[in-house]
Amino acid sequence: MTFTMWSAMHFLYILSSPVIFAAVYFATKNRSQKTKYRVGAVLGAISVLILIVRNVDIFVRNGWDLEVIPLQVCHIGSLVAGLALLTQKRWLIATAFCFNLTPAFLATVFADSLANYDTLLAIRPQTYVWGHIFIIVCALYGILVYRPRFEKKDLYRAIGFIGCASVAAIICNSAFRAALAWEPNYFYLYDYKGTPLKFLYNAFPSSDFGWFHINFFYVITLFAVFITVFIGLFFLAKLIINKLSCRKNAN
Repeated sequence: MTFTMWSAMHFLYILSSPVIFAAVYFATKNRSQKTKYRVGAVLGAISVLILIVRNVDIFVRNGWDLEVIPLQVCHIGSLVAGLALLTQKRWLIATAFCFNLTPAFLATVFADSLANYDTLLAIRPQTYVWGHIFIIVCALYGILVYRPRFEKKDLYRAIGFIGCASVAAIICNSAFRAALAWEPNYFYLYDYKGTPLKFLYNAFPSSDFGWFHINFFYVITLFAVFITVFIGLFFLAKLIINKLSCRKNAN
């Protein structure tokens, strides 16, 4: 079984996340909050488990390499979305919805990576498929079912966490290339591969400082876009939660 872009299977993959979430949402809609948290914990545990299975499979086959280190956006997404539902931490729920949801959904739409596998019936492509599905499902579940009352400190903590992860990604991108001859592109900050941002990357010069390589303007531009989108989605989440809460109180 192979994957073809824009095939019936691809459209089924794109639709699977909202369909699965809708099924879980309506199945738990009239249940107690305790039951909803238990279901959320199961979803979160599956999200984390998918990443663990993926990385164990890669390690067994290849040993240590760049794919084992979970510094890519959606690898962090599996952890964040899973831990958000397991711990019920507001800032993690905000991070999952505001940062990880969009890249995960785009990865189901632009799923070119799946076409590189000889078969989908293997651990690596299956964890790709289900990993992104559960990031989306968990991110939506955290907002629409848990409905946390966000505070400004949750926004600051979420942005601070992603900022620290981005700095780690920038350093590792250069360090691993220089020391181990790996070619990582964590957070898509080293170059445009894996994103539709070739024009943006090529618009600015890159700089080298010994082993450290960076395109400052490209990275700064990405951060500016990220912060704008993140803040917009954060206040959208607050609006959605307030609307749902008002509707519930009215009933």
